[in-house]
Amino acid sequence: MSEYSRSRATFKNYAISLGLIVGIVLVLAWVVSSRSGENIPSVDYTTDASVVRDAADYPVTLPSTELRERGWTPTSSSPQVDGPVEWSVGFATPRDSHAMFTQSDADPDTVVAERSGGGERVGTVAVGGREWEHYESAERSALVLREEGVTLVVAGPADLDELAQLAESLETGPDGGTGPAEETDGTGEGGQDRSGGGQ
Repeated sequence: MSEYSRSRATFKNYAISLGLIVGIVLVLAWVVSSRSGENIPSVDYTTDASVVRDAADYPVTLPSTELRERGWTPTSSSPQVDGPVEWSVGFATPRDSHAMFTQSDADPDTVVAERSGGGERVGTVAVGGREWEHYESAERSALVLREEGVTLVVAGPADLDELAQLAESLETGPDGGTGPAEETDGTGEGGQDRSGGGQ
């Protein structure tokens, strides 16, 4: 009987020790995860505005800086002025996903195919009084606005609601996104079709 009791006591001590080790590992994993989530690298994408503005023949558009106050973290800014003038700004969204805004004067169909991940058009979405084309692929969703001389794309694995929030934040001003979005009636010089995505 005493041998059986010692065996059971040894197993109990082993189980307690193993439980403590597992508990410590879980706590450490939670701490590391929390810290990595709090320290997402952030960039100031507005500093690239002048670079794109100097090279572009179209009014430059920027996501509103107020997005930061709503939990959006800008994580990348990639201007390209050698050839087609293109600028992409990436974000970590408030729901821990990702979204990217791109503007480009390259061939619109090529831009849409690349940024939507080869997605298929599934309809339109009204954002800020304008109709954006809605594309879906296996990996991402995309909202597309074809303007005169430039194509705007908001895309990523983020849900459609967050993509619409990013699209609605976009500002196009005379100085390239430093003011509120310009409204045009489509009748003046350089007028743009706001109702049908420029189709």
